[in-house]
Amino acid sequence: MARKGSLDLAKITEAAVDLLDEAGLAELSTRRLAAKLGVSSPTLYWHVKDKAELLDLVAEAICADAFEIDRALSWREQLASGLRQFRALLLRHRDAAALLRERPPTGPHRLGHIETTVRILLEAGFSEEDTAGISRLLTAHVLASVETLPARKPDEGFLERLADYPHVSRLGPAFATQSSEDLFDLGVEVILDGLAARLRRS
Repeated sequence: MARKGSLDLAKITEAAVDLLDEAGLAELSTRRLAAKLGVSSPTLYWHVKDKAELLDLVAEAICADAFEIDRALSWREQLASGLRQFRALLLRHRDAAALLRERPPTGPHRLGHIETTVRILLEAGFSEEDTAGISRLLTAHVLASVETLPARKPDEGFLERLADYPHVSRLGPAFATQSSEDLFDLGVEVILDGLAARLRRS
């Protein structure tokens, strides 16, 4: 069993991220983490006061990589690049989107990501009020895209059941084949088109 002095936040956080990937957010507990580290729960609490602090450490670790944004690009291209990088970070870890929904951003990595998005929007000419809402909208789109289930092949009777819904039935093949990445890219394009139109009207 590891001694209290042999632990530090870096080791605890690394083990917690591993546990998240192995068992999922619902099973990420201080008890299971202590067992994984080979220490008692009181020893773990010497470093981490409660589960909320543990989840914040994991969320920060997941978002540790800063966005690499080329400021020579247009604001649309900068936003699209940042959104794709953010999504890539979340796809590396199980239940990452659910974790970020549960815990508010308080650490330097997550706040740094928000700072980048806000900077791009303000420099593009959006108002402070619009920027606050748009930044949250963009985050919500990325989280939703990560949580979207992949397309599943419909059962044999699926198209037959749509016979009474002609408009929906026209979309049957698309519903069955669109991936979460397809939906993400479509959403980014639609959102950015809408933002560009709003900016032109302002």
